[in-house]
Amino acid sequence: MYKLISILIFLLFPVFARAADISSCTLKTKPDEMNYCKASYAGSATFCDMIKNGELKRDCYFLVIRVQRSNAYQVKKAEPEAAEKE
Repeated sequence: MYKLISILIFLLFPVFARAADISSCTLKTKPDEMNYCKASYAGSATFCDMIKNGELKRDCYFLVIRVQRSNAYQVKKAEPEAAEKE
């Protein structure tokens, strides 16, 4: 019984898990919202330039700056050193 339930959960989990990416932004109907969404995924101000609403454009620029800084200043974990040779 438990095996059956675990198999069903394992098989149905991918159906419920939906990955969001930049292609999901094309589903937005308003061009400003679509460009804001694309800028949030791409981290590029090019999409912010296409926004006509001034307030949304300003928010978009701040969002892009935050995304770019988090990408640039992200600390990479140091790999553990292999056993030293004797």
